[in-house]
Amino acid sequence: MNEKTYKLAHLDRQKLIVAARKALIAADARYYAWTPEEQERFRATMSEDARRRVQRVLLDELLDIKCRTDEVDEAWESVPLTDLNPLNWARLLTTGVGDDYIYLNECMAEGKTLLDFSTLYDYDYADYLFQEEARKRDFPDYGSMAYYAYQHPSWVRLLIHEQFYYSTFTSLAT
Repeated sequence: MNEKTYKLAHLDRQKLIVAARKALIAADARYYAWTPEEQERFRATMSEDARRRVQRVLLDELLDIKCRTDEVDEAWESVPLTDLNPLNWARLLTTGVGDDYIYLNECMAEGKTLLDFSTLYDYDYADYLFQEEARKRDFPDYGSMAYYAYQHPSWVRLLIHEQFYYSTFTSLAT
């Protein structure tokens, strides 16, 4: 059986790592003086200002796009889809948690991060309760729906064997 070639093998992983490190230093110069736990908490709870500084450095280092911090959202949005993979990989290194740098591309309640949950089940069940409450608040006639795992799959980014992947969390449980 032929082994598939990794789709993003052409990307210079070392360049992505260096860009991510520079970006984290730009976000907070003390980053590499912190414990691994403090670094992970920072990545998961980064302020909007720190996030913009990270993105500005990544745009400059990886795509040679120069912009001011207050222009970074617009600059990021204008990046062609063909150039997003290296940006998203480096960004994962600045936002992901755990050994695989998992990043859920999902909205969470204010002040919540993946670090607040022991398991993905805990996250999913809390999200279910949050969604049910929002539906009841927004639609007074709403009838509750029973919980089952990952009723709505979560889109994630993560590293597997130090390679970047887009993925979806689902469950066979019903």
